[in-house]
Amino acid sequence: MTTITHQPGARRLQVVLIAYIILLVLCLLVVYIIAPAIYVQTLMLEPSASDRYPLLVNLFLLGILTLLTLLIIGILKRWRWIFWIMLLAFSASIIQVPLFILQLAQIVPAADPAWYTLFRLCAVIGEIGMAVWMIQILRHDGVWGMRNI
Repeated sequence: MTTITHQPGARRLQVVLIAYIILLVLCLLVVYIIAPAIYVQTLMLEPSASDRYPLLVNLFLLGILTLLTLLIIGILKRWRWIFWIMLLAFSASIIQVPLFILQLAQIVPAADPAWYTLFRLCAVIGEIGMAVWMIQILRHDGVWGMRNI
């Protein structure tokens, strides 16, 4: 008979991942309130002086919030596919670091303000740290730390 044990490191990882996602949601909303033009530019929409919050931007943010809610549910329920997708996404975010550094050094032109690039760089560094943590848990205790004994 096999029993599944949940390792304390994996539980801490779940809490950190959920806290990170909640922090991202708050940051998305703050950027939406302070500088909605960033989202307009990201979606390649025509800026309008009369419509600061276009419908497409609102739908885009609603889609992102829905995805982040699904991620939180997947983390709480320990869905394997969520673990693998998050591990892949967090690991791949290392590719963005050189670009952000080049943008901040003004070697490569930046489309976004410097504060937003710094914010994204900090988020990427956090993602890389969580990817390393996820790999350690995976190697020692399996996906979500659910080791079969």
